Amino acid sequence: MRRHFEEVHPECKDKPTDFYRRKYIELSKVQKCISHHSKTVNEKALMASYLVSYRIAQAGPQTEAQTVAENLIKPCVKDIIEYMLDEKAAKVIDTIPLPNDTISQRIGESRECESYFNFSYKIH
Repeated sequence: MRRHFEEVHPECKDKPTDFYRRKYIELSKVQKCISHHSKTVNEKALMASYLVSYRIAQAGPQTEAQTVAENLIKPCVKDIIEYMLDEKAAKVIDTIPLPNDTISQRIGESRECESYFNFSYKIH
């Protein structure tokens, strides 16, 4: 490994070890930031999926409303964000899961949570 370092990176062999420690710390911070950002994007995408599902559930019974999310709402939101912000921001919209099965599942989960909270509220 030392030979590789000296032959391939000769300009770096005379740098102090503190230089490499600082680089390691900087890299670690960047990796944590990227990891945190991707985690929050996924969490926000999941929450957005629940919010859309909630709105669809409010729209009425099991009609075409569930297919509206994937076929109409998502493309419209993507167009708006791309126009108002940029293409990179619009690509984040693709991470929001809105297929028909997912919407049905979210609506069911929302109803369960709603009935639980209503029940809990009545007890207290």
